Amino acid sequence: MLGAQRFCIFGRMDIIGGLGFASLFYFAAEYEHMSGWKWALASLALYVTVKGLFLLSFILVLPAQFGLFLVLWWANVRRKAELEAERTARAEEDRRLRQGRARQAREQAAPDVDARQAAQDAREEAALRERQERVRRAREQREREEREQAERDQQGQ
Repeated sequence: MLGAQRFCIFGRMDIIGGLGFASLFYFAAEYEHMSGWKWALASLALYVTVKGLFLLSFILVLPAQFGLFLVLWWANVRRKAELEAERTARAEEDRRLRQGRARQAREQAAPDVDARQAAQDAREEAALRERQERVRRAREQREREEREQAERDQQGQ
């Protein structure tokens, strides 16, 4: 009778321990945005397997659960690395698309830019000719005035 009660208490502790580890893995996996149920079931399966193979050996369950935790940690690190690589690839693809759109917009706007540049060059050329013509006229005017002044000076002497 005493043995039956002892087995019953250990049976309840086994269930509580197994569910405790399962809930720990469930919440840890959910916290890391992974499938919590998968890790909880893996923890329960590991717990039952170790308890089934080695009777009343809670001391072997702890290293097994720690090993499962290391697998969880490794899977999470790998998942984050894959997400980062995927994010980087998406950013690179987006950058290429934006550059392509900008290049295409520049190519479509190029005739307008070329026409505007040609018109600007023509205006600058016309302004330069006009300034040169004004300078030439001003020089001729000044030379004419100097000649007239020199003729007056000769007549006045």
